Amino acid sequence: MHGMHPMRGYPVTCRITPVSGRATFLVESADGQIDDDDAWQYATRESLVLSVEQTLELVERVARRA
Repeated sequence: MHGMHPMRGYPVTCRITPVSGRATFLVESADGQIDDDDAWQYATRESLVLSVEQTLELVERVARRA
């Protein structure tokens, strides 16, 4: 997912992966608009495990700023 950082206002890329067997998601984010898988592998990323509700809220905030 591409959008704008909800607090800082610059472009970010987020990847959201369901955590197997739990109602949570691994959310990884990196600064910039990254479309290349190799670039993603080398990007400095922040990782969070969020609930369904938290993930939906994050998607809405990031998409709203895009």
